[in-house]
Amino acid sequence: MRKPYLFQAAYWLLATFVLAGIYTSFLAHFIQAWMLSTMLLPGALLARALAPRWSGHFPKKLHYWLYLIIGVLWLEYLGAIAAYWLLFELDPEHFPKVLINPIFSLFWISALVLAEQVLTAQFFPKQDQEPLLSFVSNRKEYTLPEVELAFIESRDRITIVHGVNGLQWTTTRSIKQWESEITGWIRIHRSFLINPRHIEHHNASEVGLRLQNTLEVLPISRSYKGVLDAVK
Repeated sequence: MRKPYLFQAAYWLLATFVLAGIYTSFLAHFIQAWMLSTMLLPGALLARALAPRWSGHFPKKLHYWLYLIIGVLWLEYLGAIAAYWLLFELDPEHFPKVLINPIFSLFWISALVLAEQVLTAQFFPKQDQEPLLSFVSNRKEYTLPEVELAFIESRDRITIVHGVNGLQWTTTRSIKQWESEITGWIRIHRSFLINPRHIEHHNASEVGLRLQNTLEVLPISRSYKGVLDAVK
């Protein structure tokens, strides 16, 4: 499968020259304008790297984007300070105030990031991929293919994610949250949410999940009786 990495690198290199063309109105020489564009590029690269990582419900997204905007503007201001010192020789009269305007910074960064995403999707369309599940366990973030996870177990205030290879991850996300966020998984018990892709057999009272080295048998509670009738 073709990798878009070279295209993306070329895109951002070209973006520095496009920005340099804009910044020539601030500086006498194109090379200085290009230096200015490279000084302001880290904020855009941070946005490009982290912006696609959407997860959780809206409040969580809102916090994520707030921190991202703060980080992007912080890098932009550092770049502007470097330019003020190296290119404008600490001369406030010739330093363009637009470079520290947050609306201007967020506008051109958003435009470049969006354009790159559109072009990458156009020239390098993604093939059908295995769905991924993301979660935090012991303060570490994991993103795993859904097929590698067998079932989720609720134990009081924690839940345990069970992998088909026998690995387990402890999380604080409730099983009710898991159920609302995962498509296609089946709740068979107040304590169990299963991946139907690993069902070996089932009857009215239990279901057997085929793991890598064992067969995990889980009970089906009365409240969820019949939920597996459509599963062959």
